[in-house]
Amino acid sequence: MKTLLPKPSLIGAISLVAIFLSIVTVLLAAEHKQARVTEVIHDVRLLASPTASRAAAVNDAVNEGTAVRTGTDSRAELQFTDRTLTRLGANTVFSFGAGVRTYDLGSGAILMTAPKGAGTVKVSTGVATIAISGFTAILEAHQNAWNKLIVLYGDGTFTFKNGAGSCHLSTGQMVVFPPHPTHCPPVLNIDMAKLLNGKLVKGFKGALPELDLILAAIESQQTSPPSGGLIDPTSQDKIDQAMNAHPMESAAPPRPTIPPGTRSK
Repeated sequence: MKTLLPKPSLIGAISLVAIFLSIVTVLLAAEHKQARVTEVIHDVRLLASPTASRAAAVNDAVNEGTAVRTGTDSRAELQFTDRTLTRLGANTVFSFGAGVRTYDLGSGAILMTAPKGAGTVKVSTGVATIAISGFTAILEAHQNAWNKLIVLYGDGTFTFKNGAGSCHLSTGQMVVFPPHPTHCPPVLNIDMAKLLNGKLVKGFKGALPELDLILAAIESQQTSPPSGGLIDPTSQDKIDQAMNAHPMESAAPPRPTIPPGTRSK
């Protein structure tokens, strides 16, 4: 029997498709590895290497291999080509990770927001990796103090690198954990309204893209609060600013909010 071989034209077409897909993959990867500085508040620097840095300015491009560092009482905002937005708090170091849509938070605090169509975003810290999609979240990372993840909108999975466990968070939830965790901390339901005046939310010129969704979620949790009540996360703003300026200082997890009607008169 004769073996039927593909026609040269078919082989050529398949090769062209493969080349096209490879080019598209490279272009998409490059697209996700670039951001633009959209706001600079006080001392913000771009670090091309540990020894090379320069002051950041609005419209500066941030590419793979370049980290963004903020100083004391300083903030920055980055806009990515897929409409992902990242806001950096004081004394924060933030950069691209090894994979597509993967980022590294060396220290400090960030607020990151991404539309649902942007896919899953991963943020790596020294202690844990966060995978989250269609979201607005605040993440704090400190080597010798408490760390924190707050989901203002969306869903995500939080996994410790040392095998201490993982947990799932959704809108209005938070985890607070020490620098050397031994187990996954409890997932806490928070009073999101307490965070609206924080500097990572209100300390920039523009409104958050998902602010309407966050406000709707706040209204929902106020009218139908979860069993057990809501945790008051107002220490979040203190950590964002004061503690980022003094990262060696310790901080305790927030206390529960006093339920309505039980305050002393």
